[in-house]
Amino acid sequence: MRLVFAISWLLILAVAMLTPGDKFPEIDAFDFQDKLIHVLSFAILAFLWAGIRFQKKKQGFQKLNIPIVLGFVVLPSFAFELGQLFVPNRSFDVFDLIVNQIGVLLGILAYFKTLSVQNHLD
Repeated sequence: MRLVFAISWLLILAVAMLTPGDKFPEIDAFDFQDKLIHVLSFAILAFLWAGIRFQKKKQGFQKLNIPIVLGFVVLPSFAFELGQLFVPNRSFDVFDLIVNQIGVLLGILAYFKTLSVQNHLD
């Protein structure tokens, strides 16, 4: 089920990030709201994908499957941002790339924290 959520969220982000900019309502609630949206969007994406592919080590520890996270989280972040070069009323923004990656790190950290809490409760 987690895989379905992860793929769905990836597709939602693809549509949202590659939709022409004039198709969105203009809402300016606070400064840098777009950066917050990027951080949260990619944190959720990383959290979902990080939980899909963990491999058990012999000692019982779990490690992140780096190719999965790179392939389904980090690379789409770059692809979506570069794709905006070809979408009307959208533009490439290096700061969006940076906050996307901050979101990825936060999502992975949140997943590890969730694992830690679950293991502590068990």
